[in-house]
Amino acid sequence: MMETLVDLLEDAALRYGEQPALSTHRGLRARRWSYQDLWRSAVAVANHLRCDLGLTPGTRVVVWAPNSPELVATYLGVMLGRLVLVPIDPTATPSFVACVATTTRAELIVSAFAVPDAISARSVAMADLPMNQSDSPPDDRPSSDDVAEIVFTSGTTGTPKGVMLTHGNIVANVESALRLVPRRPLRLVSLLPLSHMLEQTVGLYGPLVLGSTIAYPTSRRVPVLMRAMRRSAVTTIVLVPQVLELMAHGIEREVTRQGKVAVWRWAHRLATRVPMPLRRTLFRRVHQGLGGHLDFVICGGAALSADVAGQWERMGVRVIEGYGTTECAPIVTGNTYWDRRPGTVGRPVPVVQVRLSPAGEVVVKGPNVTAGYWEDPEGTTKAFDHYGWYRTGDLGAWDNGGRLRITGRLADRIVLSSGLNVYPEDVEDALRGEPEIEDCVVVALPDRSGNPAVHAAIIPGAGAEATAADAVRRAAAKLAEHQRPTGFTMWPQEDFPRTNLLKVKRHEVVAALRTTAGVVPPPPHVATVSGDETLERVRAMLVGLGHVDAAAITRESDLTMDIGLDSLGRVELAVRLEDELGLDVEDGQLAELGTVGALCALVEHSERPATPAVAGWPRRPVARAARALVQRGLVFPIHRLVAHPFAVRGRAHLDGVAGPVLLIANHASHLDTPSILRALPRSLRRRTAVAAAADYFYRYRWLGAVATVALGTFPFSREGAVRSSLEHCGDLIDDGWSVLIYPEGTRSTSGVRASFRSGIGFLAAELDVPVIPIGVSGAHALWPKGARFPHRGSITVRFGPPIRVPVDADRDELITKLEQAVASLAATQVDQPPVATRR
Repeated sequence: MMETLVDLLEDAALRYGEQPALSTHRGLRARRWSYQDLWRSAVAVANHLRCDLGLTPGTRVVVWAPNSPELVATYLGVMLGRLVLVPIDPTATPSFVACVATTTRAELIVSAFAVPDAISARSVAMADLPMNQSDSPPDDRPSSDDVAEIVFTSGTTGTPKGVMLTHGNIVANVESALRLVPRRPLRLVSLLPLSHMLEQTVGLYGPLVLGSTIAYPTSRRVPVLMRAMRRSAVTTIVLVPQVLELMAHGIEREVTRQGKVAVWRWAHRLATRVPMPLRRTLFRRVHQGLGGHLDFVICGGAALSADVAGQWERMGVRVIEGYGTTECAPIVTGNTYWDRRPGTVGRPVPVVQVRLSPAGEVVVKGPNVTAGYWEDPEGTTKAFDHYGWYRTGDLGAWDNGGRLRITGRLADRIVLSSGLNVYPEDVEDALRGEPEIEDCVVVALPDRSGNPAVHAAIIPGAGAEATAADAVRRAAAKLAEHQRPTGFTMWPQEDFPRTNLLKVKRHEVVAALRTTAGVVPPPPHVATVSGDETLERVRAMLVGLGHVDAAAITRESDLTMDIGLDSLGRVELAVRLEDELGLDVEDGQLAELGTVGALCALVEHSERPATPAVAGWPRRPVARAARALVQRGLVFPIHRLVAHPFAVRGRAHLDGVAGPVLLIANHASHLDTPSILRALPRSLRRRTAVAAAADYFYRYRWLGAVATVALGTFPFSREGAVRSSLEHCGDLIDDGWSVLIYPEGTRSTSGVRASFRSGIGFLAAELDVPVIPIGVSGAHALWPKGARFPHRGSITVRFGPPIRVPVDADRDELITKLEQAVASLAATQVDQPPVATRR
């Protein structure tokens, strides 16, 4: 019987064994963890914490790192060691981490980041935890009543509240969550931080019970997410409304770019009249971009627009929206896979009781509900009524079908569409710390998309009106990104409206802000130069993402304060940079940008090569069979007429090499590729893909198709942002395909071998497969670059012994080693007798 999360993991490891549980991309390759790998890693972490570090049961362990299989193993290892997990959002500020560590009296911090000096607890880098040792788990297992974790609501920097959740709380909620979806293995991409209980319960523990596979992408950017979905052929994803909106916006932009808006609208109108399978057919291209298998999404953490939910439903993707709170581990109500009503958050999940108080507040009772807050009896007392029902602080109403609708909030807490919470007092404290600000009130105002955004009404000090904007920016820099105000208003009166107890009447402040046009635009810095093309293009992208008109955007405008970009707004900006300008910008680069001018500089100094699309059909069995027929019936017979005699030497080095491998060769003629393919053993050749210049073979669609069918080529970018091409090489290796590449980058015009490009060192090290050096002699004399037709003559292909590349290999030394290996084989030489070929 499953009573704890340790039972859950152990049972899953026994049931699913070596089936894949977790995966992530490291460099160019995918790393997969089986259920047994996860169990062994959790055991290793638990033993290290208990035995090597001497932690005792009940000790609090703070874990601060981004999502990864290692983070999952660390979470479960802490629990297996009967310790108390304190998960921290990876975007949290160091001061927040220090506050939590102090509040919980944590004895250890496991982190992927630099730990603040102010923290007295011991720290260990998560990368240094032993995760490959096999041993017996600790004898004293946790019980259902043991506290599994203390979860601090995101965003608090004053006096944070830690929600204590027992193993029993979480397991009860996992079992309830499994009633909302089909009980079958799923394929997920994990997006939300694992410090968020929605991601833990619905995106990790529940799927593990079902034998699912969870992929952890390295970025939340939509292009990266889409690639991860295609790689993993995902069937579901857990997300917050804003991510679902971002994905929808990305699809709509592509429809507009292709000029198919009319067809798009017609398909949406028709979709309302046909069943779900036919909707997927109507939007077949959309589903192909999403991996081809996306069946449903689970959405929570904030209010979801019924329009957005309806759009996805019409595209054939079920949207299962639910409602919950961290204190409830977290699910309270939910729609189901079979019964969904957009605009509602569904019915109470099994074993959870929900009712409305006389004031309309949603109150909850059940085995999933926390017993209270960490060492905060006053806060715990306030959170429960006299009958032991947890008070959520949310207002709700029931529809005729017994489904709950959330109609508002009792508390002042601001719930962003990203699912993160912002506590106004935290932002107000930071603002009041600036001498130019006499007083302030922080409230939620809707942005242009109707989503709640952090807005500050400020009363500047005497004579400080002109410098108030700078003061707001300084205060914002001290806050976490999601806490920063996306706009502010100069309050026109001497004080805010207050009650008899001098409390600010926030509802009156909000009402005044909604009816006034007093939102302060960016201060008038440098006048806009109409001829600045970069600024104009950047403006066009920022309008619609932020809260100001194009005319108000200058190079000095602050991306957070003046434009109103939150963290996910920057994610969408990265999408637009890639879609509209062809720029591949890392998340970290955008996170560091403060002003529009810095963004313009990034745009101006980035290269914009077109990234070629790589089709999947060449690797399908039918395509492979057709290619084998074309090669045996056409390519190789023609090659025999030209290459005579044809010799293959050193093929004994390939004995026992089943692939995948990286094949590297010198390049001086179009005859090189058919020569190498003909020389390869059939078992290796049939699963070898050839990197071909995207700007040469794929400049015409028909030419690329011919090369792909005949030789198994794929487009490879030679210049600029080649990352997507390198990533495709990794995908090929992961799928068991070998890759043939020419490190010189182009054919030699003289027949003299050119230097290898630096990328081959990165590729060889990252792919982590044997490298087979190949030398081709004689091809240049028969068909040199620039000649229209080949001449008849001899060609020799020589294979060298496989080269194993150490993980920590010096890249420069590696390039030299590979270059010398190919050079020695390509030179004219007499060695062992050739192998006769009759293929």
